[in-house]
Amino acid sequence: MHTRIRVAALAAITLFLVLGHPTVHGFGKGASGPDVYAVQAMLKSIGYYSGPIDGQYGPLTERGVRLFQSRYGLPATGAVDTQTLQSILWAYAEAKIPQRTQPPAKEQPPAQPPGKVPSISTAEQRMVNLVNQERQKAGLHGLKVNTELSRVARFKSADMIENDYFAHESPTYGSPFDMMRNFGITYRAAAENLACNSSVDAAHEALMNSPGHRANILNATYTEIGVGIVDGGMCGQMYTQMFIAK
Repeated sequence: MHTRIRVAALAAITLFLVLGHPTVHGFGKGASGPDVYAVQAMLKSIGYYSGPIDGQYGPLTERGVRLFQSRYGLPATGAVDTQTLQSILWAYAEAKIPQRTQPPAKEQPPAQPPGKVPSISTAEQRMVNLVNQERQKAGLHGLKVNTELSRVARFKSADMIENDYFAHESPTYGSPFDMMRNFGITYRAAAENLACNSSVDAAHEALMNSPGHRANILNATYTEIGVGIVDGGMCGQMYTQMFIAK
């Protein structure tokens, strides 16, 4: 299975590098075939897709594409167009293809999409800083950013937007605890905070004014945090904070 996934993805990248700009007749939900298989493989490899590699463009594939588009500043349509495919190819190549120290003189590098995704975004780091400032004021140790947990938190925020709900129990992933375990996160204690707001500072203030959410932020047990912020939803942005202790 892993060999098939890598062959499909590398075949797509080879097409891109040879032709420069592949001809893509946009495809999305309901599509099937080798193009869908390759996109699923690449998105899964770089952490934007958690479903099966089956060549069927269902809701999980659409959600993964939409999350990738949102993180790369592309229109979050959930469908693959030329720009989206180019960005996916670049992101996969950047992560998986060893860079040549001296490329051939006539070789041109593939076009870079708008902005490389950092381990966490500026907004997510801002929220972590606000949480740790509150903990410092309370005499508690700061929380370490867990980038894998942040990735899971982004999936949760995107899922709430995609499925139009606001709750700890996800129709896609189940409880926060089930979701963390299914994504390979190990912990001895865990919690989740959710917010729907228009800015990081406003979301943080709302969480601190809620006794239950404030208690999670100021819980001395937790040692690591993941924050996932995704544009969309009824308030403008969806925020997920995940806390764990190992």
